[in-house]
Amino acid sequence: MIHEFGWSMDDYDKLAAGTVIGHLIECGTQCTGGNFTDWRTVPDIARIGFPVIEASADGSFVVTKHDNTGGLVNVETVTSQLLYELGDPENYLSPDCIADFTSIHIEQAGENRVALSGIKGRPPTPTYKVSMSYANGYKILSTLCIAGPDAIEKAHVLAGMVFERLAMLGAPVPEEDRFLELFGTNVLYKGVVPPLEAPHEILMRIGARSQDRRALAMLGSEIAPLLTSGPPGITGYAGGRARPSEIVGYWPALVDRSKVHSRITVVGA
Repeated sequence: MIHEFGWSMDDYDKLAAGTVIGHLIECGTQCTGGNFTDWRTVPDIARIGFPVIEASADGSFVVTKHDNTGGLVNVETVTSQLLYELGDPENYLSPDCIADFTSIHIEQAGENRVALSGIKGRPPTPTYKVSMSYANGYKILSTLCIAGPDAIEKAHVLAGMVFERLAMLGAPVPEEDRFLELFGTNVLYKGVVPPLEAPHEILMRIGARSQDRRALAMLGSEIAPLLTSGPPGITGYAGGRARPSEIVGYWPALVDRSKVHSRITVVGA
């Protein structure tokens, strides 16, 4: 849009409009009815259409989708995406500007058409965010299904067996490097939604992390024996033995933007 409309790099209102457009469409169909709280109202969701932006030189734009596609574009679906991963709505930081999401005027402009305008922006911060990745050891994850009475208690016994056997084999795993999740026991909404009565079937996900790949491989070999050497009601061991995989660590940092110099090379016929 900077090229098409001839926008200046210090016209922060227009740059903010472009930033909002990017934020709206970055998750694809999430603003055309995907991941929508009122999902039952979304028609033909199997054929959900991707968002289309009709941008104008003044920074206003319309969100729509192709005809003859499923999904839904209305103020609610678009607003849901506007608020997604937002943080401070008055200070949405980007390399080019700071966008003020509280300045957005939004209205329905027809069937599957939502118009946005009035977006305000300010100069960017003096730093860029740099995201770096690095090798941070190894991890392993394996799953089992546990059925019958006392499923939760069984899972803790099984996990204890695995880590005790690793210690016996000379590969102890510190408590802080162990991983255990029992799906069906309020894992995803722990502390938010009250727990239900003890379930009669759960999915146990067990794992560990280490700098020693060979030690983690021992954990994978200790899962299958649990089916016949631990409490009853264990199933779901499918897909073969789990294998260790690399952990990619993440390190975000800020760098003075004056230290970063852009260079564009266009190669063409």
